[in-house]
Amino acid sequence: MNEITNMKNSTLQFSLSLLIILFLSVLGFSQDQIFLRSGEKIEGKVLEVGTDVIKYKSKTNPEGPIYSKNISDLLLINYASGTTEIYELQNPTSSTKSKNDSNIDIGNHSIAINAATLLFQQLEIDYQYLFPKGIVGISFPLAYAMNPGVTRSNNGHALLWSAGSDLKFFTNGQKSASFYLGFGFDVGQTERTISHSEELMQNDPFTGQSYTSIIYLTEEVNNNFYSLSGLIGVELNPTKLLSVDIGGRVSGRSHFLDNQYNNYYDGSSQRGGLDLIVRPLMRLRVRF
Repeated sequence: MNEITNMKNSTLQFSLSLLIILFLSVLGFSQDQIFLRSGEKIEGKVLEVGTDVIKYKSKTNPEGPIYSKNISDLLLINYASGTTEIYELQNPTSSTKSKNDSNIDIGNHSIAINAATLLFQQLEIDYQYLFPKGIVGISFPLAYAMNPGVTRSNNGHALLWSAGSDLKFFTNGQKSASFYLGFGFDVGQTERTISHSEELMQNDPFTGQSYTSIIYLTEEVNNNFYSLSGLIGVELNPTKLLSVDIGGRVSGRSHFLDNQYNNYYDGSSQRGGLDLIVRPLMRLRVRF
């Protein structure tokens, strides 16, 4: 009987010892494993994972100081729970994009005034609409000459007014600096000074004879025109509401005489001619 009792006690002691050994073994292997990109392996306990660094305690000195490593130095972490967290190498150029690399959210509608034409006493305003995605825009410029005689083309034409539409293509979308190319069509009216001569029959009061005299006259002639234009420029968008449009347009302008507004015209005056016009753009734009 005593032998049976001693055998049971021995079995119980062996089982308890085995459990203790297994428990201690689990504790010994229940460590987080940190693998660095340099190839180094660190065993310890991860305490905190931040956006830039992780904090941990070393396996060899669990009661010692808290260590830290940069996230950029990590390859992966094997946690004691069995989960693994892998850290991809971040590209500094992609994480620190310049402001002009990303599209900005601006209003599709805008109204602008061309400050450059004010120097020539011409008032030019413009309405622009941006289609979704900000790649294509359409604008409708209107121009009025407050003093037509200030500037004249190579054919002597001075702008009175014009109206048209432009189609613009923004090569890089809507960013802090948006480059564009485009073309436009407009119509309008110009003023041109022409000179001509007329024969006048006069009577001599002393001799009673008639004779012909020639007089020279000048007249302001109005000409209608249509033109095709090419545009190039850049829109600077410092804010969502304001932008500056800097560029230029080159226009081929064809004139034809408007008989309704002219008292005198002949074959020579009807030749309106073709003008090549270069106009600077410096529009101050308000978006909404």
